[in-house]
Amino acid sequence: MAPFSVGCGGMWYAEEIVDKGDRSARRRGGQRTRSRGSPLALGMALEMARLANEALARKKLPQATIVGRARRAAESMDELSLLAEGPLSIVEVAAALRSATACSSVTIEGSDRVSMRFEGGGPAHLRVVPPKQYLEALVRDTGAQAHVAWLEWLAKRARGLHHACSIVRTERELYALLGVPFAPPELRERPTPLVPTLIEGVRGIFHVHTTWSDGTASIAEMARAAANAGFAYVGISEHSQAANYARGLDATRLHAQRSEMELVRREVPEIVLLHGVEVDILRDGSLDLGDATLAGLDFVVASVHTDLAMPAREMTARLVRAVTHPLVTILGHPTGRLLPGRRGYEFDLDAVCDAAVDNETFLEINASPQRLDLGDVLIRRAAARGVQFAIDPDAHSVHGIGDTGLGLALARRARLASSQVLNARGPRAVAEYLMARRKKAKQALALA
Repeated sequence: MAPFSVGCGGMWYAEEIVDKGDRSARRRGGQRTRSRGSPLALGMALEMARLANEALARKKLPQATIVGRARRAAESMDELSLLAEGPLSIVEVAAALRSATACSSVTIEGSDRVSMRFEGGGPAHLRVVPPKQYLEALVRDTGAQAHVAWLEWLAKRARGLHHACSIVRTERELYALLGVPFAPPELRERPTPLVPTLIEGVRGIFHVHTTWSDGTASIAEMARAAANAGFAYVGISEHSQAANYARGLDATRLHAQRSEMELVRREVPEIVLLHGVEVDILRDGSLDLGDATLAGLDFVVASVHTDLAMPAREMTARLVRAVTHPLVTILGHPTGRLLPGRRGYEFDLDAVCDAAVDNETFLEINASPQRLDLGDVLIRRAAARGVQFAIDPDAHSVHGIGDTGLGLALARRARLASSQVLNARGPRAVAEYLMARRKKAKQALALA
């Protein structure tokens, strides 16, 4: 399935759509209609690729490259496509893949292809090509049909795409030969005569949980993991008290956590530690913690976790009230979807975006493989209304910090620049911005 928020008349909800090649949805009578999509989510596909390459490495075979929709950072796909450069014995490749963790079946297909399936995942295939054909295969297997057709048209003056690939060494050289800007894989859905400057990375992350609520690692462990991942700052944001299923923090425990935060700042000086919270947005749009408590934090992520089936008008009002609260910094996982099966709640996306812009509230690109919320289609729609974003892993474990890359890939696919993402800023700029924002909020709320 490929669930993401689509709709018409301003009302948006998570939907299963057909998403193959360049088609983003089927339309009937001016409205998008539901259709069964592909079963393999991006996060699972990347994990399958990792397991396959681990198996190849154990047999000292060359690593395979991810191609197809996974390389383009599409949210879902029919199957994972991998490409390996020969000369390789397809029998040896198949034998190696049979040892891959969670690989349930491997089938040799002809002299150059192996198909496999992973438990809890989905289908995949690996194709082996000779060195002289590898670059052309990489280009053709990565791009969507419309993009490859465009490259073929451009290559007519270079004796065709096959010949053009044979006289260059890299994809960048190929695009230069064809006289067009290099297109990052995330943009290769259609012709790309103009390529924007895309965000390259984020300097820190905000949405991280620890054992204080429902995380599996301590504050110090998460801080070290974020530092080891190359981040300059990390924000700890536990669930609030309404999330009793997640051991959410009330004002007393949140205040107590501050003492441990100070200890960790001295223990892990290589990273800036920010103190926040993921506060629940209650049914009426109010927040689960009082203003005085929230005003003592560096930032606030506000999220909906309950009453997901509210009518669209009521949910819109709920979200608008939350994003216009002066102390709310980020709207967490804005549509509330879970992959692959849970549709998000209905709401007027445009109204929420406009309210967020007016209050300088950031919309989260939640990089958790179970969410990918917002997806690239809605990111583009929100960005067109002036929304700014924060890319966060919603990490509940040390391993989860690595999911940030999924959110970055979605942002790039949506053509975001660094200037549109809060945590693309460095630690000093972020700290100064958050301090000024908190001061302004306290003045608006008449807090000391």
